Amino acid sequence: MNLDFSLIKQTRFKNHQRNRNWILLIPFVIITLLLVIVPLIMIFVKSFIKANGADSVGDNWMFINGFVWEKILISFIIALITTFICMIIAYPFAYFLSTSRSKVFRTIIIFVATAPVWTSFLVKLVGLKTFFDICAGFDNSTYGHIWTMIGFIYLYLPFMIMPLYSVLSDMPKNLVYASYDLGYGPARTFFKVTLPYTKVALISGITLVFLPSLTTVAVPQFLNNNNDNSLIGDIIVSWGESGLTNDIEMASASALSLVLSLLMLGAYGAYILFYKVVWKRIKLKRGAKNE
Repeated sequence: MNLDFSLIKQTRFKNHQRNRNWILLIPFVIITLLLVIVPLIMIFVKSFIKANGADSVGDNWMFINGFVWEKILISFIIALITTFICMIIAYPFAYFLSTSRSKVFRTIIIFVATAPVWTSFLVKLVGLKTFFDICAGFDNSTYGHIWTMIGFIYLYLPFMIMPLYSVLSDMPKNLVYASYDLGYGPARTFFKVTLPYTKVALISGITLVFLPSLTTVAVPQFLNNNNDNSLIGDIIVSWGESGLTNDIEMASASALSLVLSLLMLGAYGAYILFYKVVWKRIKLKRGAKNE
């Protein structure tokens, strides 16, 4: 009887825990539905419904031309270069910071590195542009996409540093020491131990930098004074603003957002396909040859 009563208590406790976990998920589910799922459904529906004043649904997709594809390509290239540079800067910075023994030094450096995150997006852009103009000695001195990339790096570098630093600071040092004891040098230890250990943090940092760099607005308009300074995010926002009075423009903005989302999903799918299928097969073949 005592055993049965104990089992009943354990079962009740587990059921209570399970119900409480579901209750805790309710706010997240509601926010996800309202701020993610519903907007995505509205974008999809708006893209395939005939807009007011349009002759057909095809008018929603009239934006598909060389100009838009060029802007998408430029935006992708700028986002890739920005992400790569952020990774090259952030990884050694986070690594050497995590190896520092002084907690005060690490706190100060983290404070300085994350300072751009704490201020207004607009204030940061104005300050950065003013700094460049002062260095050049005249106003509106920045021309070209290179200045847009510098702005992206300035704004989004902390989002690459923090995930890497968090993981590297918690990485057991015994793994590195064991690698050295096995005869691995610093370079081989990095590629065999440190890099695989921080893979998830690196992917998180890449995502946090690449996606905003691809779709952000205002940065090109502030830092690139060329007439063709707009990127794909600026075009979507411009069409969305025009869509307040023009339903065709709103439908085109929705369709363009859908195309951009599909391209990003396609890029992610290509990465998964390469990593999960091609790269693993290459590693298996190399292992078989070594044996």
